[in-house]
Amino acid sequence: MEPTIYSRFKQLANEAPEHPVIIDEHSCVNRQGLDMMVDSLVSRFPSFIPARVGVVMDHCVEMIASLLAINKAGAAFVAVEPDYPPERLKRFLTESGVDFVITQKEYASLVSEFTRLIVDHRLFDNPPLYALPDRGHGDRAAYLLYSSSPSGYPAGVMVGNRQVIAMAERFGAIFKVTGDDVLLQYSACTVNIFIEEVFGTILNGAILAIPSAKTRNNPQALMKFADEQYVSIISGFPYLIQELNSIPSLPMTLRLVISGGDSLNSASVEHLTEQLPVYNTYGPAVGTALSTVFCCNSGEPLPSGRYPIGKECKGVDVMILDENLEPVAVGEEGEICIAGNGVADSFTGDHRAEQLSEITTLADGTRIARTGDVGRRLPDGNLVYERRKDSEVNILGRRVVTGEVERAIIASGEVKECAVIHYTDEKGNAYLVAYVVPVSKSFSLSWLKNRAAQYLPSYMIPEFFVLLHHLPLTETGTLNPHALPVVVKDVTATAS
Repeated sequence: MEPTIYSRFKQLANEAPEHPVIIDEHSCVNRQGLDMMVDSLVSRFPSFIPARVGVVMDHCVEMIASLLAINKAGAAFVAVEPDYPPERLKRFLTESGVDFVITQKEYASLVSEFTRLIVDHRLFDNPPLYALPDRGHGDRAAYLLYSSSPSGYPAGVMVGNRQVIAMAERFGAIFKVTGDDVLLQYSACTVNIFIEEVFGTILNGAILAIPSAKTRNNPQALMKFADEQYVSIISGFPYLIQELNSIPSLPMTLRLVISGGDSLNSASVEHLTEQLPVYNTYGPAVGTALSTVFCCNSGEPLPSGRYPIGKECKGVDVMILDENLEPVAVGEEGEICIAGNGVADSFTGDHRAEQLSEITTLADGTRIARTGDVGRRLPDGNLVYERRKDSEVNILGRRVVTGEVERAIIASGEVKECAVIHYTDEKGNAYLVAYVVPVSKSFSLSWLKNRAAQYLPSYMIPEFFVLLHHLPLTETGTLNPHALPVVVKDVTATAS
């Protein structure tokens, strides 16, 4: 039978049940203990044969047990951070059609509209109510991850067990992961680097170290946690890598750093590369994760200072195609399209129809995922990420479609016209500026922000707002972005 996430973990648990697998700030659990927690959870599921299950929890041992339990039940998990805006959280879970939500007591009120299974740190002490078989299948969806569509409406990307298994195998082979490795779990569960961190670790027999939210948000505390837990691998977005680059003393056990999710600038890793291997990776949600890899220590940055995203990993094929899905010449720009064992299954949600064409089949029968990213291939075979085709931008490692931000601002009732534009500061980090035409002279920015925060997470709310009498238009009646006043961000003032 084709392996699943749970069956691969179970195999490891049978081989070495006493081997540690998850560490958080409250506990350390071995493979046998984690498997017992999985069985305890499955036996308490309110739905006997669920299809999709929501997860709204702090990152901890119990959260990972919940993901494995959902997989053992043959279902797909839909994980959402508990600090997400309430309306956004509910919309994701509702659109996903979850059968119930696994959560913790402190977050139960956030999902009161759904059937709930509430867990706590005593889960390990509760034996299974009864034995249940492994209902997982390799061809079933393992998780559903929401990503913004070009139109700005979130759509759920469905990824199967076999894609996750293949990704974990790539991760283990490229970074030579062993049972002695400890990987820091840093990323939010709503981004696909989370999938790489969690399953790239536990399915390769390594140990996952999970800091609390408070620790994650404090660089000094995070490094202290990493040092105490003997962390050997750190994976994250470039803004985390920038923090590591400025730290004078890294954990003694740290052996490599992996960047992904956005462009990596050589200035962000100039000190890191003197101390240990640093890898730049690329892998959008429609490709599961880890599609390409580039070793910054043995390669040169581009004239722009950015690093290439590297060459395809084993089992992955990357093509640069034009609008007619025909290959472009080496060096020419085109859309980055992914084929191979990482391509997602499909899309779901209210706006899935807008995304279905992004997973398509070429004339020769090759199934590909159109990423919406513009790139090119260098003569040496390395790939370069250039930019997005649409209005999407990375803010703090999360993809944001400016159209979704514009709609939320207009929905506040304070604004009749809005344009959200992204700029880049001198460190290479993107920031948003909203150009708004108020409904009346009694415009209140604080009211607008409070209303927008009911749906948009903080990283999607623009840093700057500019009031205009009207938006500048071209002769054809469309927005003229070149006529908007540019707002320059002072990064030195922000840092202080």
